[in-house]
Amino acid sequence: MASFAKYKTANGEFWMIRITLTDPVTQEKKATTRRGFTKLSEAKMVAKRLELEDQKVKLNSKAHFTFESIFKEFEQEYSTHLKASTIYRKAIDFKKWILPTFGNKRLKDITKQDCQKYIQFMSTQLKSYKPIVIQARNVFDFAVRNNYIEASPFDNTVYPKNTFFEEEEKIDKFWNKEQSLYFLKALKENENLKYYAMFRTLLLTGLRKGELLALQEKDIDDQTQNLTVNKTLYYNADNSFEILKPKTKTSIRELHLDDETYHTLKNLIRQNKKLRLQYNVQPKEKFIFIKETSFDPFRNSYTNEVLTKLCKRYGLPRITVHGLRHSCASLLFAAGVDVKVVQKLLGHAHIETTMNVYTHVTTEQVEKTTDLLINYLNEPTKKSSDVQTMFTSPKKQ
Repeated sequence: MASFAKYKTANGEFWMIRITLTDPVTQEKKATTRRGFTKLSEAKMVAKRLELEDQKVKLNSKAHFTFESIFKEFEQEYSTHLKASTIYRKAIDFKKWILPTFGNKRLKDITKQDCQKYIQFMSTQLKSYKPIVIQARNVFDFAVRNNYIEASPFDNTVYPKNTFFEEEEKIDKFWNKEQSLYFLKALKENENLKYYAMFRTLLLTGLRKGELLALQEKDIDDQTQNLTVNKTLYYNADNSFEILKPKTKTSIRELHLDDETYHTLKNLIRQNKKLRLQYNVQPKEKFIFIKETSFDPFRNSYTNEVLTKLCKRYGLPRITVHGLRHSCASLLFAAGVDVKVVQKLLGHAHIETTMNVYTHVTTEQVEKTTDLLINYLNEPTKKSSDVQTMFTSPKKQ
């Protein structure tokens, strides 16, 4: 509370203010004096302004802290309710895309103009840049909720209408029917049971690699030949693994296995049982695709590493495991399966994702059809009375 006193000098009578204010850095209370006011009303007006500013300092207790220090508080808060894989991805995003821009700056010094420039910059660096910007926004929102700052500098910023990148999601390369059949035949005749089971399952079910590697023996129903997909595998930096829930509810699904895939998986399960007996090991979770030395599931990168070698070995266009998922979708479309059914089989949360694949497949089919037409037109013309009749104008009656 401010107090006021009149004092005299050689130049006349004046008013002073005695007031206790909060240091913005140490948050300590300090008594201070303001002098030189010719009227009491003027002194009271200034005192009121000082009290309002002091109230803001109390509320915005950490406005002078750096963005990085507030981010660490924010990180502790969100890490309590997120999956380990999500925390890991966010940490990478912050380290690479956010902290280099904002990390060393004090919250109070970051302006709306800084944030708008950041959005513009990110729009030129990544096609899907908005999730990164939202993560940066979330730190400022956290600071507002905790009264570290009054408002977020991201408020009223805008996303650029046009960016360097196209809006459509990139679709991986995929194989056609002939390439897929050749690959499966080559695996069955030349590779071990594990490889055949792994890549046949991926190609004919469209599973994600994390979903495949998380499969356990209990996920196969012998009565219906249905495969339950309800989890995904994640490896931590310390080489320990976790079984996590899928990212979306639509990823939880049941798939019916064809006879060949079902029996191949059951043969692999029998092989794993023999190994467990041989080494007298009874793991808590009986994964289908295991390391024979530890009976743990393979790392997520393993499937792509093996697939790259197999593509080279059999002279096939190199694709990723996600490309096999795309290949499965393209084969389903070619077989006449409805788009909504494909969406359900692949566990897509949004029909737009399925439609992107469908559009890509049909576009390539149109391009190939055009090539066939041009090749046909470029062939030497054969003399035929039928052809001549087709292009001869009818005689006038």
